[in-house]
Amino acid sequence: MLTLCIQSFLNVSEDRNNMDLSPFILLLVLAISPAAAPDLARQEAQLSERFSRLELLAGRLAELSKATQPRRAELLRQLVSKSREEELPERFGVIVEALEQERLTEATADQSELEIQLQKMLELLLQEDRDRQLESERKRIARYLSEVNKLIRQERGIKARTAGGDKEPELAEDQARTAEAAGELGERIAQTEGPATENSAAKKSAAEKSAGEPSDGKSSDSPPGESQSEGSKSPESKPGESQSGESKSGKTSDSESPAGEPSGGKSGKSQKSSGSPSPPSGGSSEPSEGESSDEQQEEPTDRAAKNLRQAQERMQQAEERLKKDQSQEAIEEQEAALRELEQAKAELEKILRQLREEEMERMLVMLEARLRKMLEDQNAVYEQTIHLEKTFVKVPEHEQEIASATLARKEDQIVTQADRALLLLREDGTSVAFPEALQQAQEDMRTVADRLRSVKSDEITQGLEEDIIATLEETLAALQQALKDLREKKSSPQQGNSPPGEQALVDQLAELRMIRALQNRVNRRTEFYATQIEGVRTEDVELQKLLDNLSQRQEHIFHATRDLHQGANQ
Repeated sequence: MLTLCIQSFLNVSEDRNNMDLSPFILLLVLAISPAAAPDLARQEAQLSERFSRLELLAGRLAELSKATQPRRAELLRQLVSKSREEELPERFGVIVEALEQERLTEATADQSELEIQLQKMLELLLQEDRDRQLESERKRIARYLSEVNKLIRQERGIKARTAGGDKEPELAEDQARTAEAAGELGERIAQTEGPATENSAAKKSAAEKSAGEPSDGKSSDSPPGESQSEGSKSPESKPGESQSGESKSGKTSDSESPAGEPSGGKSGKSQKSSGSPSPPSGGSSEPSEGESSDEQQEEPTDRAAKNLRQAQERMQQAEERLKKDQSQEAIEEQEAALRELEQAKAELEKILRQLREEEMERMLVMLEARLRKMLEDQNAVYEQTIHLEKTFVKVPEHEQEIASATLARKEDQIVTQADRALLLLREDGTSVAFPEALQQAQEDMRTVADRLRSVKSDEITQGLEEDIIATLEETLAALQQALKDLREKKSSPQQGNSPPGEQALVDQLAELRMIRALQNRVNRRTEFYATQIEGVRTEDVELQKLLDNLSQRQEHIFHATRDLHQGANQ
């Protein structure tokens, strides 16, 4: 089977831009796996050839996807870069040679080192899967939240009509449809977001490590249906069913659903078929003392599904009250149902905040690393530019041209790095001032590169480089502060109080500070150019272009300020 998968991967030729990274991961797993056939040298040579093919295709795919999928392209570029830094193809060759000469001890040691490097590259590729998981999960939770908001609006309308004295038969029908919709949504969430999903499983594993002994004092081998550690991951111990069912109604989950049934399906089916009495009004939002540790181990999606099931029960009871012409009692049940729906909404909003915070942290770490590298390279170019200007009359002209052209190529490389950072910022789309600042710095980089190619290392070139360095330093400091604030917020017990919407990568205060820095740079550059426009320099065509560029930059700052004021980044 592995051979067929690899062969199909190697034959891919056309639509590489949409190609999944699973074949890359498969090849790395295969390379890490030990060989079982007697001809080890031949198998090692085959792995070496396949890895070389993997490296080649990774480079090509990075180029094809850099415009549409910058994160994937960046990961693939890092894969190729790390492979070359660690000289992995050469290591394969050394192992093959050792196996051919039957130096098995040496080959084993080399294979162990190679396995470690391949494992690191595998982890690097798996990051792309997490990016896609985050995006997919956020869209899915947002759909759930939209449906819950719709249920809340419908239930409020039914409650208002009940209080207004509408006809009970029509209200009962509408109430029944809303109850059915709430139950279906709760069942869908339980099935889709159950512990079988990768994200939930990881969180439950962490909960198992921190939870230790079960809260009710029972051993971990207690029978299914009784409160126990989440780490067992048995279907009967799914949060929101066994724990809440036992503590609230005195029944174990064995009485509600058969053992071994999938946890997601069991949640919905038991709700549809059971006629157990509903919990006290608003009970889900205030767990009792005995079930506090169980509630803490539950996932927000589990609690949301449970709230929806309890809301369905309340709606069903309201329907019965309406059929019996008991309007006041029906209103009380409808109010309880609304409380459950609001609690489900709060849980889903919490998930969206957590997913956005994880995405922001990953983005900030990537941007921080890239900007730090850009700053180091730009400082090096700046120092060499100063040295070049100081030695301008002391060295031959052709040597000046060679040195200046070398600096221009280095500056072009920084421009390429800025392109990638800009792609990340624009892909996020929640910042206004920072993309503008980086865009202006990139324009200055291009101007510096052009001037260096023309062997111009004068004060204008150096001034541009100083502005670039200042912009990178300010941007890097702001991103580092944003990353620090985000991590403190995640560790704070009050982190769930922030609004559920699209959180900005950096706060508005940081945006305003960046706009102020951009304006200050325009002011300083205006004053500097004013000193240059004297006498014969007034007709300097190059200086006129710089002034035109400065005018456009001022206009861009105005647009960025207006967009920030109007909330265009929200």
